[in-house]
Amino acid sequence: MPVFWVKQVFGRAGRPEYDTYGTGIIVARSEDEFEEIEEVYIQGELERIESQFSAETMTEQILATIVGGAHRVDQILEFLSSTFYAYQHSDEMAFVEEEMDTLLVDLAKKGFIELDGDKIRATPFGTLSSRLYLSTNSALGLRDGIRVLSELEKNGRGSLSAFDLLLLLCNCEEVLPLHVKDAMEIATSLTDNLEWVYSCASAVGSALVAHAWIEELTYFELKDRFGTYPGEIHNNIYNLEWIAYAGARMAEYLKDEKMYGRLHELMARIKHGIKPELLGLVAIKGVGRVIARGLYSAGFRSPRDVAKADVTLLERVPAIGPKRAKKIKQEALQQRNQKVQVL
Repeated sequence: MPVFWVKQVFGRAGRPEYDTYGTGIIVARSEDEFEEIEEVYIQGELERIESQFSAETMTEQILATIVGGAHRVDQILEFLSSTFYAYQHSDEMAFVEEEMDTLLVDLAKKGFIELDGDKIRATPFGTLSSRLYLSTNSALGLRDGIRVLSELEKNGRGSLSAFDLLLLLCNCEEVLPLHVKDAMEIATSLTDNLEWVYSCASAVGSALVAHAWIEELTYFELKDRFGTYPGEIHNNIYNLEWIAYAGARMAEYLKDEKMYGRLHELMARIKHGIKPELLGLVAIKGVGRVIARGLYSAGFRSPRDVAKADVTLLERVPAIGPKRAKKIKQEALQQRNQKVQVL
């Protein structure tokens, strides 16, 4: 671990409102290891801190600056020159200034900003993209992809599957591409929209793993089938939930209610790793994919079923037991009562 990580963790030891000091402990397995830990982590120098601002993400940074209230070139440059990145890389800021007009024209052509003489303002699309923390490429991919998929279905060229939507999400730069053997062959069995599959070729592996996840395969089954490790899967699922939310917001911006509903549902399926029929059950606090599947298999298909059920019947569901059965029934009752009050 880097020294600054350890210092940061130790700095959080103790509760400010209760404790006068905190204690951080590093366990050494030998005298030699003790000396090494003391030399590196106690007496050692902190690593150089690097700005997370970068030349590669400059376009997104400029858009965020405009969304944040900079409406002239000099205001954008004033903000950029005050960043830690500018302090560390002052030589690169001259290049940014030279390329500013080109960057702004490109953002305008893609619909992120509007240029009116020397005035600059973000469009609703640009504002949404920046506030969703999307790269400009991902924002364009979601916007244009939603339009393409909606047109495909509208023109009767094929019905949309969950896999088609996962391809849309996995094609975003924020999602790690995963390599899956015979990915294209497998993908063509999950959708009729082959042209869409080939247009998202680099995202097929990640979409296949995500599709298996929402079909309720476990981490071990995913590792066995695709050779992907739990850490890779967890990282992608975490990002995909966020991208699915961003996609739903983009569909809302496009006033595509049908796509909004599909992406919103897919976001919940990605979060819990479930098939559609379990969506109601996982809405009960304390119920995850395993318990939800157990409840469904035992005949409890909705929170209402759980709320009406006898606790002794809930106890018989695998992985529940007496204590959890009472808690789940209580949560289901509370959820039902809240819905009644709203109505």
